[in-house]
Amino acid sequence: MAAADLREELNCSLCLSIYKDPVTLMCGHNFCQECIDPVLNSQEGNGVYSCPNCREHLPERPALRKNSVLSNIAQRFQSLPPAEANVCAFCLPDEVPAVICCQHCEAFLCDHHLRFHSKSSKHVFSEPTTLPEHKRCSVHKKPLEYFCSVDSACLCVLCKQDCELHGHDLQSLDDAAKSKKKTLRNIYDKLSSKRGRAEEKIQSLKWHDKKINAKAIGITRRLNTMHIDMKEQLTVLFNDVLKEVSRQAEQMSLTLLDLIKHLEIEKDELYSKMDHVGQLFNVSDPVMVIQESKGNYFCNEDEEEDDEYDKEPYVMGDLDESLISQTLHEGLSNVMKVAQEIKDWREYTDLLLDIDTAGNYLHVSEDLKTVSWSKENWNRPETPQRFQSFQVLSIKCFSSGRHHWEVEMSKSGGWAVGMCYPSIERKGDLSAIGADSKSWGLLGFINKFFLRHDGKQMVVSPQNGSCCRLRIDLDYEDGQLSFSERDDSVRHLHTFKANFTEPLHAVFWVSGNKNQEDCVVRIKLCKKVK
Repeated sequence: MAAADLREELNCSLCLSIYKDPVTLMCGHNFCQECIDPVLNSQEGNGVYSCPNCREHLPERPALRKNSVLSNIAQRFQSLPPAEANVCAFCLPDEVPAVICCQHCEAFLCDHHLRFHSKSSKHVFSEPTTLPEHKRCSVHKKPLEYFCSVDSACLCVLCKQDCELHGHDLQSLDDAAKSKKKTLRNIYDKLSSKRGRAEEKIQSLKWHDKKINAKAIGITRRLNTMHIDMKEQLTVLFNDVLKEVSRQAEQMSLTLLDLIKHLEIEKDELYSKMDHVGQLFNVSDPVMVIQESKGNYFCNEDEEEDDEYDKEPYVMGDLDESLISQTLHEGLSNVMKVAQEIKDWREYTDLLLDIDTAGNYLHVSEDLKTVSWSKENWNRPETPQRFQSFQVLSIKCFSSGRHHWEVEMSKSGGWAVGMCYPSIERKGDLSAIGADSKSWGLLGFINKFFLRHDGKQMVVSPQNGSCCRLRIDLDYEDGQLSFSERDDSVRHLHTFKANFTEPLHAVFWVSGNKNQEDCVVRIKLCKKVK
């Protein structure tokens, strides 16, 4: 027996696969245990049992007996190596390998018989490994042409008659397949819609994560700057306070030293007078004692003694701690002015560059604030967001409010700054700033400025000949985008007016060549105007 025929005999008529734990009904037909149980369970409600193959009615639910012999044969067949190829149906008994299968004739064909076979559209050909058994009724060996929605089974003409007797709803296979495909299309569309929403959510979360990280970088940088400023100011303050303490101490010390010197002289004079008076105690001549008492060493005992030392003229006060405290307090107030800037953080935003949009010949600094033209190709991954030219967008976008920021450019190379919608082209001529209606820009080449929007260009000249600093003002609601030259003063260059319909990103373009230095553009903080 050919392997294909043997396989057909070992296939369960319900699952059309090789028997797994086969059991036998009273009528002699075999089924997989897990296939026949659901069929009998569905018949249990009617109280009438029948064989799915021969439709023989059974008085009660049959006891399922395991067919050990058939189970062993099926297991041994599955362990055999697969046949190398199916054989031509017209070359029997010679087993000539088939090269194709006719689905209409349900037959395998070799090269020779394929030449004489009908080529009409009804005869659909497929690979010879595609077996036609799944298109034939396992009981009657007839083509499957109908579908029973009650039994969820494909039927041949003979099976159809039995289902019609039971009043089952029948459809042609083509109609059933169309209905199933329609259901599958609805399921596919729903899954596709959910996938699209999931992708949008992922992109939104990625953008938010990028925004949070960019904001953290900006706050960290400002905190570090504030920390350095406060440390410097505190160092200067404490040095000033220490100098004030030293100054007062030195001044008091000089005053006290002068007084001590004066008192030392007076003390020496008093010792001299005491010595002279003490010598008079030993003089025996009364005339000499009396005459000596007329000197300036003596005073009238009846007169009130005016002792200048009892008045403590040498008590000169103490350090002026109130002045020291005031100096410290004023200095700390100045230091706190730096910390006061924290309250203004909500009005300032770091305008950081989105490296995921940067062209491969652009170098973006680690702080995402500076972009320069590079001779090196950075070979960044190609994505729909990345520019093919020397351009890069800001991470932040503006959809409301009034804002302004500044940019500084090097004198070499070419540059362009401006605003654009996120829907701007990322490659081709229309991706350039101002090339279409989706972007507005100011371009600089060799000390000349060019304003450009929607492909229209206008020349303007900087006042100082080679301006390297610009101010950009955006009023989203009023639809105004202004460019100004920024030096010691601000000189307005031009204002674009538009009805903005999308959020706006800042966009930057830089270029250079091998014979000169790279062009560099650096972004200043963006401030929200109240």
